[in-house]
Amino acid sequence: MSVFKLSPNPPLVYSAFVGIRIFIQGIANVFILIALENRISKEQVMRKRIMRYIGGYLFAIIFFVSTFPIEDYLTHNNWHEWRHLSSIASALLQGAINNSLVIFTQNLVMLRQEKANTDLENSRLKAANLESVNLLLKQQIHPHFLFNALSMLKSLYKSDLRAGEAYLTHLVNFLRASLAEPQSRVSRLSDEIKLCRDYVEMQKIRFEDALICTINIPDSILSHGFVPSFSIQSLIENAIKHNEVTESSPLMIKVYYRNKRIITENNLQVRKYIEGRSGKGLINLVERYKILSVDEVIINECPKMFSVSIKVLSDEISDH
Repeated sequence: MSVFKLSPNPPLVYSAFVGIRIFIQGIANVFILIALENRISKEQVMRKRIMRYIGGYLFAIIFFVSTFPIEDYLTHNNWHEWRHLSSIASALLQGAINNSLVIFTQNLVMLRQEKANTDLENSRLKAANLESVNLLLKQQIHPHFLFNALSMLKSLYKSDLRAGEAYLTHLVNFLRASLAEPQSRVSRLSDEIKLCRDYVEMQKIRFEDALICTINIPDSILSHGFVPSFSIQSLIENAIKHNEVTESSPLMIKVYYRNKRIITENNLQVRKYIEGRSGKGLINLVERYKILSVDEVIINECPKMFSVSIKVLSDEISDH
């Protein structure tokens, strides 16, 4: 004899009741997850997981215990005494099993989503790495730079032979360093600064007293630290490119070491017109650091000063 006496087809009613309870439990877990995402930082992964499990199981216990009399009525068409330990134990067991299934499903979905995000991020970083290498090679034989350098060299040889010879020496050193190890993603800090000094000396011959550039980095850091190839040189180049450089308003660039970072700083006197402006210099540097290190490129801009801070990389990075 059937135990269902509520309606001609009580299994459908009971199935709907079970489905509603599972749905509500799933929604509750989603809201718990969203609340924890907003209140707990991403770094506290273990704490967030523990709080999520505690919240989910606590809600399941309260929810299933409070709704068990309805289930009892649907299956037996009778309200039993709620004091029976077997009824409470049954409600607790159902709540625990149900919440475990919900959490397992939720974790599976989250794991697949994280894997998809990781694959997407890896693809993006690979693309950025290829673009970085491409831009680096373009920078090494930059037609615009070579045109200006050769034009400047021709002008110097006509007006000041000694300055022209000095300019040519720095240009040769700069080009030699540019063509050495073109596929290397990082350079020893001492090599990068040597490259920068040759580049700065060339620009000083061009701008004379309108350009003041000081580089102050301890020798111990120069010999052991690494940075992305052409990173500091490109920051100096950007400063010259984007600012007015005149004797009445000299451009002052400082490159110095502080708290394991190299800081390139210059006074702001922005040019109204910038030739060949691409806007990809800093973006490229930021993307290269994402590939090489977890440390961010720090960019600060105020009305009178602009600075970019990059982390000095360890020698382990250079081996990859």
